[in-house]
Amino acid sequence: MQKHLLLSFMVFLVLSGCSKSANIKEDIKKLPANILMDRAAERYSVYDYKNALVYYQAVLDNHPESYEDVAWARYEMGYIYYVQKQYEKAREYFEAAAASQQAPHGVVILSEMMLSKLPSKPSSK
Repeated sequence: MQKHLLLSFMVFLVLSGCSKSANIKEDIKKLPANILMDRAAERYSVYDYKNALVYYQAVLDNHPESYEDVAWARYEMGYIYYVQKQYEKAREYFEAAAASQQAPHGVVILSEMMLSKLPSKPSSK
């Protein structure tokens, strides 16, 4: 009986987690940029980088006029890729963040700092 209860609970957890991921894409276009940024930060704080990236990407896709949020989203995406050791993707986002229209000074400084920490690009011969 206890095994069945434990198994049922585990199945419930798996299924509830799957449905939450599906719901992200359903309501994401309706959310304002500041809420998307908050949700991305929540996902990041529990090491759910995949869904944090989904929320940050939604800021880029749905709120290009929110210059400050776009710049911060690019920086945060770069940092996630940096943590995951995906250095070329990280470089791409840090460079974009630093060059973002009306980027806050903090984004520019942090992006440049992170760019200096990345391994050098392999030279093409």
